[in-house]
Amino acid sequence: MNNFEKHGVGHVSASLINSWIEHPALTLLKIAGIDNGEAGPAAWRGISAEHAMNIAAEQQLDFGDLVKAAQCKFDEMHEKAEESHDEQKIERERKALEDYATQGVMFLRDWMGDAVRPPLMQGKVKLELDDIPVPVIGYYDMLFENPNHIVDIKTAASRPKGASYAHSRQLAIYWAGTGAEPWVWYVNRHGVSTFTIHKPDAYLRQFITATKSLELVLAQSDDIFGCCQFVYPDIDHWMWQETTRAAAKDIWKMEI
Repeated sequence: MNNFEKHGVGHVSASLINSWIEHPALTLLKIAGIDNGEAGPAAWRGISAEHAMNIAAEQQLDFGDLVKAAQCKFDEMHEKAEESHDEQKIERERKALEDYATQGVMFLRDWMGDAVRPPLMQGKVKLELDDIPVPVIGYYDMLFENPNHIVDIKTAASRPKGASYAHSRQLAIYWAGTGAEPWVWYVNRHGVSTFTIHKPDAYLRQFITATKSLELVLAQSDDIFGCCQFVYPDIDHWMWQETTRAAAKDIWKMEI
């Protein structure tokens, strides 16, 4: 049994390793089974806008119907939420959703034109890498046959000047699994910014190096809470929620 498996980690993903890079303590708590809470209104908005784009890729519906589909998806996730969320944030994100969905659909339809077949959507990528003892698994948003592009869709409050390192590592995994040219699309209320990932092999090496650093920490103890002692949490960061803050105070003996 390898160091990942002994802690119940059967595979790694871009999400897990990017989290490890940004928030090591939170990632170890996640491996320990201590959850940081469910997705909130901003995530619902992103998922809902992408839902409208997925429909638009296959069906010629008008913008009004696609926006309604996005809003229904948002409301569905809101209704299923088990935790309470700030009502002002919910209202703000739902109101913004129309712009995100419209911009995303407009861009997609313009980009596809008449010559490109509908993409494969929500596909699984699985890599077996010599340097990592467990599989690497990811799920792309869209895979186009002609041109051969693999795409991940993000919603962003502002229009970035380039793809982030984290997103580049994610797209590098998709590139390695499919051979398709990797792209990230940032959907904003006012438009869409697109970036291809140059030198994806370099970002894949980043991913491997970071994964091996997590493996090294997991090797230090058969007890995940023993592994936690090799990092220290920043519980002031907004990513930390009430459940994980309480756990951190106990695990790291943060007596006040």
